[in-house]
Amino acid sequence: MIFFKTNKNKIIIIAITITLMLSMFVSSIGKEKAGIISNTFGIILTPFQTAADYIMQAFSYGKDKSKFENENTILKQQLITAQKEKADYDDLASENAKLRAMLELKKNSGDLNLIAADVVATDSSSWSGVIKINKGASSGIKKNDTVITEAGLVGYVSKVGQTWAIVTTITDLSSSVSAVIERINEYCIVQGDISLYDKNLCAMKYASADSAVSTGDIVSTSGDGGIYPKGIQIGKITKITVNTNGISQDAHVEPFVDFSNLSAVMVMRSSIDRNELPSA
Repeated sequence: MIFFKTNKNKIIIIAITITLMLSMFVSSIGKEKAGIISNTFGIILTPFQTAADYIMQAFSYGKDKSKFENENTILKQQLITAQKEKADYDDLASENAKLRAMLELKKNSGDLNLIAADVVATDSSSWSGVIKINKGASSGIKKNDTVITEAGLVGYVSKVGQTWAIVTTITDLSSSVSAVIERINEYCIVQGDISLYDKNLCAMKYASADSAVSTGDIVSTSGDGGIYPKGIQIGKITKITVNTNGISQDAHVEPFVDFSNLSAVMVMRSSIDRNELPSA
């Protein structure tokens, strides 16, 4: 036992050598005579051949280990690059789809006279739904002009510079939109709400208590209030709550515009001087 342990490597090498020599011997004799011998040696040599194959594979793996590790590193880097390129492609595809929709909206707007603008800044202060766009008075934009996307209502222009404008969105706490629930023609108000702001939701107020308001109902502008034209979709009702006054229903409205990912808008330029109009 001690002899085997101390001479383990030599014994393995000798066994491999004997295996190879016996294999050569068997293959060198005639086929007819080799039958019994070959079978006998085959049974005896099988464990040695298996061990020899394992040892040769181990030597081969050890030799190529560094090569495999380098290839694995390269493949991982290529995978990371491919994943990043896919993410960039998806972002570009999404942006391209939005731009196409905006162009289609402008094309089909007729006499609405839409001006495309990019969102260049957002107000990071709490409960403020205010954005800044890169078009202003020099492009014909005026205070109280309506701002939309292909999805629906964004808000209105609340301040104008020569090359920029500030837009107060419908999620801002100061915002209030005269609206109508399309399915049942029920008038209501959609406004920003402090308890819903972080969820990117608006509040619906003052629908009649006996009206058949339902989740999933579409809410759009009613045309009342002096700023927003009639028929611009605002969002859908996601939850209905009963007002404590007992005479009206309240609800949560999910805007169709994704304010967390708003990069471009359309300003509905008006030929009317709306500077003196109320803010919603």
